[in-house]
Amino acid sequence: MDFKQIEAFIKVIELASFSKAADTLNVSQPSISTYITSLEKELNTTLINRSTKVLSTTLAGERFYEKANELLNLKRETIEMLQNLSEDISGNINILASSVPALYILPQILADFHKLYPRISFTMNQADTSKVIQGIAINKADIGFAGDIIEDKKCDFHEFINEKLVFIAPNNNTYLQNKKYTIAELLYSNKFISREIGSGTRMQYEKYFIENGIQLDKIKTCANLDSTHSIINAVINELGISIISELAAHDAFKQKLLIPIRLKNEPPQRKIYTVLNKNINHSHIIKLFMEYITNIKSQITHN
Repeated sequence: MDFKQIEAFIKVIELASFSKAADTLNVSQPSISTYITSLEKELNTTLINRSTKVLSTTLAGERFYEKANELLNLKRETIEMLQNLSEDISGNINILASSVPALYILPQILADFHKLYPRISFTMNQADTSKVIQGIAINKADIGFAGDIIEDKKCDFHEFINEKLVFIAPNNNTYLQNKKYTIAELLYSNKFISREIGSGTRMQYEKYFIENGIQLDKIKTCANLDSTHSIINAVINELGISIISELAAHDAFKQKLLIPIRLKNEPPQRKIYTVLNKNINHSHIIKLFMEYITNIKSQITHN
């Protein structure tokens, strides 16, 4: 039994017509007939007399009509209760996030969450991964989003999403898109733009470089910049090459301002983590937000 069947039955009785019920509910008359027949089979009884010119209910139909209206009223009351509940939930969530989640992941998530809970507001500040974790440890924010784990006895880390890192270069025909380069020839022979110390992206790509035999002090670093956006603009203006979040590079690739550099040893995926202070009894709105992002994280894509 579902609400479509119940609504169809009620409208047929109220309007004394299958066709008028179909028009009111914006479905076909055969659909109305199917709903009623299925309902009668499920209840194992006849609800409507079809042998007379004037449509009427059987005794079972008359009794069920009362219960059907109660069920529809209960449905409406339940929906209104949940809507009112979402409107009653209010407060502010203070977020501290590293650049990639702050710029490219969280804005859409916050917008979608706000539609469900319009009285919950957000304060979001951007910092590098180390400062995000330090901030959560001293209760500077309710929840953090970081690009790596830096162990802190006051913090709990939870995997949020995975993302790829990608080498980027200016679209000036210096690099061949169909060629696969070694990491050594990129880093030892070209100017490299680095993220600042404390950046989660930098922590991840330096691990990757070391694992592939790169000596960090031999990299031809020409600049250290403290934001992904600054690095993208610097590469577009031919200051050097770099390695950043593929998600962050997406629009510049689409506009053909940058090109991805293919590697013989592809960079690994890296994780974005949520960070919570483990010594805090978190409010109901923080728990609600954490539950929300846990449920939707599998839907987040980097297309």
